Amino acid sequence: MPVPRKQLELPDMLDRKNFDITTFFSVLLLVTAGFLAIYSATYAANMNNRFGSQLLFAGIGIAGMIVMAMLPVRWFQAIAYPLYGISIALLIFVAFQGKLVYGHRSWIAIGSFQFQPSEIAKLATIFTIGAFLNKGRDLRDIKNILIVCGLVLLPIALILKEPDPGTAVIFAGVMVVLLLWSGVDLFLLAAVVIPVLVAVLSLFGQTPTIVSVLAGGIIFFFVFRRNLVLTVLAFGVVIAIAFSTNFIYEHLHQFQRNRIQVLLDPELDPLGAGYNVIQTRMAIGSGGLLGKGYLRGTQTQLRYVPKQWTDFIISVPAEEFGFAGAVVILMLYLFVIFRGVAIASSVRSIFSSVVAMGIAGIWFLHVTVNIGMALGLMPVIGIPLPFMSYGGSALLTNLLMAGILMNLYRNRKVLF
Repeated sequence: MPVPRKQLELPDMLDRKNFDITTFFSVLLLVTAGFLAIYSATYAANMNNRFGSQLLFAGIGIAGMIVMAMLPVRWFQAIAYPLYGISIALLIFVAFQGKLVYGHRSWIAIGSFQFQPSEIAKLATIFTIGAFLNKGRDLRDIKNILIVCGLVLLPIALILKEPDPGTAVIFAGVMVVLLLWSGVDLFLLAAVVIPVLVAVLSLFGQTPTIVSVLAGGIIFFFVFRRNLVLTVLAFGVVIAIAFSTNFIYEHLHQFQRNRIQVLLDPELDPLGAGYNVIQTRMAIGSGGLLGKGYLRGTQTQLRYVPKQWTDFIISVPAEEFGFAGAVVILMLYLFVIFRGVAIASSVRSIFSSVVAMGIAGIWFLHVTVNIGMALGLMPVIGIPLPFMSYGGSALLTNLLMAGILMNLYRNRKVLF
C-alpha cells in the first residue's frame, strides 16, 4: 500500500524554507573554534578536564538548541512571567547564599555542578519585556518606559549585590537596545545615556569633560528642541554629573581608583591589575597576519595570560592563527548578530521581534566588551566570549538562545 504523500514530507523544522541554516552552522563553527581554543589554552597545563567538561556542556546545549527550535513559539511567551519570577528568586538566593568564587557569589552549586542564575535571568528578562510590549504598550508613555526599566533594574540590583558588574553592564546595555528597537522617545533615552557618557569621559581630564558637556547641550537644545523646562532639567543633570565625577572618584577606595587608572593606562600596574591586558595584547599582536600555528603560541603555551580559557580566550586563536583567524571569528559573530537583527525585522509579532533583538543585543554586547577588554579599550569586568569562553552556564544559555532564534525564524509568519 503506498504511503500518503503527506507522510513523506520533511518535518516543518527541516524544511529548507524554515530551517535557519545560517544561525545553525555559524553557531556550530563558533563552538568548534571554542573547543580548539580551550584545548590549546589548557594543553600545556595538562588541564584536559576543562576541555572534556566543555564538550559535555556543548553536547547538552546543542540538544537543547534543537529542542528550543522545535517548540511552539507561543510557549516562550506563556512562560515569560513565571520564568522571570523564578530567575529573580534564584538571584536573591545566590546574592546571599551563593557559592563564593574569586570574591563573587554568582554561582549555585549542586554537587559538582554549578551554574549562574544571571544567565537564566538574561533570557527571562527579554521574554518578559517582549510579553509586556506584545500587549501594544506605547513607549512614548513614561509609565511604560519605567515598567520596562524596572524589569531590567531589579535583576541588575541583585547582580550587583553578588557583585558581578560585568553582567550588570550587559543587562543595562540590552535595556537600551530594546528601548531603542521598540520606539522609545529618543529625548528620554538621551536624558539617561548622555549623563553616563559624560561621567565616563570626565575621567579622561578637563578637556573631554568640557567637550562632552557642550555636545550634550547641543543635542538637547538644538537636536531635540523639546519643552524648555525639560531641556534645561536634562542639561542640568549633565552639568551636575560632569562636575561631580571627580568628587566621587576622590572618595572611592584606593583599589577602585587603581582599576580605573589601569583602564586608562594598563602600564601603570604592569604586574598587577594591568597584567592580563598587557599580556593579552602581546599575544594578539605576536600572532601577526597568519599566526604561529596551532599549539605553537608562545604566550598561550607558556600561560602568560592567567586563565586564558575564560575571559581572554580570543588571545589564543589570535596568536595561533593570526589576524586572519581573528577576522574569521569576528565575521562569524557578525553573521549570527546580524541574523538576529534580520529575524527581528522579519517576524510578525512584537514578542518575537523583541526577543530576537534582545538575543542579538546580548551577543553584540558580549563580543564588543570582551574584545574591548582584550585590547585594553574597556575595563576588565569579567565578560565571557559567547560560544567560545570556558563555562557551562554561559555556553548552555547561548546555545538555547540560538535555538530560540531559529524557532523565531521558523515561525516568522506567525502573528500572536
